[in-house]
Amino acid sequence: MGNIDRTSTIGSYRPCAIYYEQSDSLEYVRVDSPSVYRRVDDFLTLILAMEDRSPIGFKLKGFRHFYLRHLKRNYHSERQEFLALVKIVEEALCVFGNKIFDDEKRIAYQRAIDIAQSDNVEVRDFPSMASHG
Repeated sequence: MGNIDRTSTIGSYRPCAIYYEQSDSLEYVRVDSPSVYRRVDDFLTLILAMEDRSPIGFKLKGFRHFYLRHLKRNYHSERQEFLALVKIVEEALCVFGNKIFDDEKRIAYQRAIDIAQSDNVEVRDFPSMASHG
């Protein structure tokens, strides 16, 4: 009977961003519904609900390069299974800070941070990325 009590945690959903190697992008979408992709800059694309244009996710382009250059040395260790997606977007905001000077871009990055933080999204695809570079 004791094992039945633990079944609620087995296979529980954990929001996770997906890395697409062919397009070198990391994507998280919180709702499976019709959407529109709105490019913010060379790195960030917001994913908006088709119905009301509310943000439901985002895509980070050129992720492998960004990870190897800005994240691997600061946030990743061999023992670490995942990295919180919010840390990645916050690091991007720091790195690109001087380039993100207009309010529209700053708001877009804040929306991505809010989504990653409120959903507690993880990035788990480290083995293939981390071993190259």
